[in-house]
Amino acid sequence: MKIIYPPLVEQSFQFYQANDEQEYSKSELYRSMVENHIIYENGAPTPEAIEQGLVRDFYEEPNLSFQDFLTIYPIFQSYDSTLFQRIDGFWEIPLDIKNDLLGKLVLDEISYDEKIQIEEFLEDR
Repeated sequence: MKIIYPPLVEQSFQFYQANDEQEYSKSELYRSMVENHIIYENGAPTPEAIEQGLVRDFYEEPNLSFQDFLTIYPIFQSYDSTLFQRIDGFWEIPLDIKNDLLGKLVLDEISYDEKIQIEEFLEDR
């Protein structure tokens, strides 16, 4: 039986595998994150973890200002702001930029933080 871990555990596991020589198991990592009040048992981040900057919250309220959008997704600061359009209350990008971002993910030519931002932005789009 395959265990499905919450996204924050999966992301943490990927981060540690890429940046740490120590071996981790997902179950130990999950247990540690719960015990250290980083996530709840359901995988949601705790308010303390968000306040301390241990976990980033990518929740987008409808009708955010463009500056607030860039605070959530700083990776887009390098793009021309005129390329963005607010559709149904959420900032969207043209298809060619989406394809460019997907290409960066495939080629793995970006930092871990940029990868997470792109994945979170594209997840519901």
